[in-house]
Formats: sequence, structure tokens, C-alpha cells
Amino acid sequence: MINLLFGMAAILLAFSGAYGTAAACLLVAAAADGVDGYVARKTSSGPLGAHIDSLVDTVSFGVAPAVILYCMSESIISIVFICFYVICGILRLARYNAFPSKEPGYSGIPITGACVAIAVFIILYLNLENMDIAVPYAIEMLLVFMFILSLLMISTVPYSKVMKKATFAVLVFIFLGTVASAFLITPYLIICPIILGVLMVMYLLSPLTGIIGKKKIVEL
Repeated sequence: MINLLFGMAAILLAFSGAYGTAAACLLVAAAADGVDGYVARKTSSGPLGAHIDSLVDTVSFGVAPAVILYCMSESIISIVFICFYVICGILRLARYNAFPSKEPGYSGIPITGACVAIAVFIILYLNLENMDIAVPYAIEMLLVFMFILSLLMISTVPYSKVMKKATFAVLVFIFLGTVASAFLITPYLIICPIILGVLMVMYLLSPLTGIIGKKKIVEL
């Protein structure tokens, strides 16, 4: 439920205009979701836990990032993009529940990954803005990026699980640096969301570029 608490916090912070803190809450929610998933696999929480997890994910990784971008854009057209994202997120979670499997790999980008990608680029944009570096049409590009992620969630594009013990510590360091950069605007910390953003884009393009080795993919 920690996941849900940070998702709700992100929504409330977005309405108050604290977009950077809201995006950081999304990243913390994603980390909490990873811990919840690990515990669930070890304890066999059963179908009830799986359904609760999906409902929580809908709020934290579907509704919350959509609300943040809507508050940032304050435009009518953005409603189309954010509603489409939430709908695709729900469909992605429903497909995961309908076709459970313990096989490695994903069919379509997971909603958690989509949310993390959005949060990272929101934090990066706000960092650049606070450093007086202009990014023309940044909000519009974020909405288009959200639309692309929406399509990838409901697609059958194969994605591999990339978490390895050898790189876990490095990724955690970059992840924590990205969260910290939402609160401390410095030239040193901004490198973290830049690196994480590049890694996210590489992962999204991996089915086309072959950056990540192919693995057996299951329909989720």
C-alpha cells in the first residue's frame, strides 16, 4: 500500500503545483511496487493480492502521471492524451491479470515502466527550466511521449527483463540521484535524470535496435 500512498501524494502535489515533488513520488511508488512484487513472489499472496496490486497500479502509474501532465499543460487537448494513457494502462494491467505467467519477458511495455519514463522526463524538464535552459514545446513533447508509451503498453512488442545483479547497484544510485534532483537543482545531480532518461529510451527502442538481447517473450 506504500505504492498507493505515494501515488495519491503525487496527485495531490500536482494539484498544488509541486510537479517535481509529484514526479519524485511516482519514482518512489515504482520502487515500492518492486518491493511489493518481490514480497508477493516470496509469500504467494494469491489472486486477491494480484487484483489489489492492479488497482493500486492503476492509481499510481495510470492516473497519477496523467494528472501531473494535465496540471502542467492546463490545455483541453491534453485531456485526450491523458485519458488515452489511463485507458491503455488499464488494458495493460487487465491483460497481465488475464494471462498470468512466470516466464521471463513482457509483451508491451509495463505500466510501471511507462510511468517511470514519464516521471524521469518531467524531472529532467523541470531541472532544465530551473537552470534557465529553454526547452521549446516541452509539455507538448511530453504529451506525445505519453501517447507513444500508451501505444507500447497495449502492443505486443517484446521487451526483456533487464535487471541484473551486476548493474543493480549502479541503477539504484542513478535512480536515487534522479529522485534527489527533483529537490536539489544542481549541475551535478541533473546528470542522473539525463542518464536514466537515455537508458529508458534505449530500453523502449531495444526491440528495434537489438540493444538488449532477445529472450523468450510471453503474452502478458
